[in-house]
Amino acid sequence: MELVAAALAHQDAEILTATDPEEALDLAYEHHPQIVITDLVMPKLTGMEVLERLIEFDPAIDVILLTAYYSTESAVEAIKKGACDYLNKPVSIHNMRERIGRLIEGARRRLNASRLEGELAETAQFQGIIGRSPLMLDLFVRLQRIAPHFRTVLITGETGTGKDLVARAMHGLSPVSKATS
Repeated sequence: MELVAAALAHQDAEILTATDPEEALDLAYEHHPQIVITDLVMPKLTGMEVLERLIEFDPAIDVILLTAYYSTESAVEAIKKGACDYLNKPVSIHNMRERIGRLIEGARRRLNASRLEGELAETAQFQGIIGRSPLMLDLFVRLQRIAPHFRTVLITGETGTGKDLVARAMHGLSPVSKATS
């Protein structure tokens, strides 16, 4: 594992190592890694058992299994159980760096997409109403314009279209709401 850690040290990533599979699982539970590289054959726990526990803990962890005992059946089982790769030893350092680089980039994209989705959800919410369509954005602008100036408003629409949400938003933006709070 020292060779793998040294090979990946230039990947702009924090690298944690363990020689014991149970210690490795404890590290994973504590640090929530994006990528875990584990051997298939180890004392106490097999790589498959480590894989199963990691995927159960966090299905988003990319797990790579290394083995000197490659078999197609074992590779298929590992992939079915959630491994992102199954590599035969000795592993080419160049290939390992390339593979880890792609996984790190994928994890960064997922993290960025999640952050953007959160920002989008925040911008798509207005006074408890959620919507992103041009019609909803137009409604939000109209509510902001109308609410401060009118005490009585007739809200019409089909059943289930959110008239009560619009009424609450109107009240929340009105001067009457500020006077009662």
